[in-house]
Amino acid sequence: MDEDRERNARGQFTAEHDVTADDIYETMEPLEPYTSREIADKLDVPRRTAYEFLTDLADSGRIRKKKTEPRRAIWIRPADAAE
Repeated sequence: MDEDRERNARGQFTAEHDVTADDIYETMEPLEPYTSREIADKLDVPRRTAYEFLTDLADSGRIRKKKTEPRRAIWIRPADAAE
């Protein structure tokens, strides 16, 4: 199965979707909490893909991450980030 997937120059599998971090960001309503699963379901991407984009957005300061439990987090787009 995976042998048929395309790989990039570094040998990594290429994405099977065209979702970007900006798509994730635009999907989020300001001040509304989301889980990685909710975002993944909205954009029809794997949960891990959504999680990685959400982490990148949080690391860059565009959204906030709040740990609700050791293995759970919610993601929030701040109100001042609304356009």
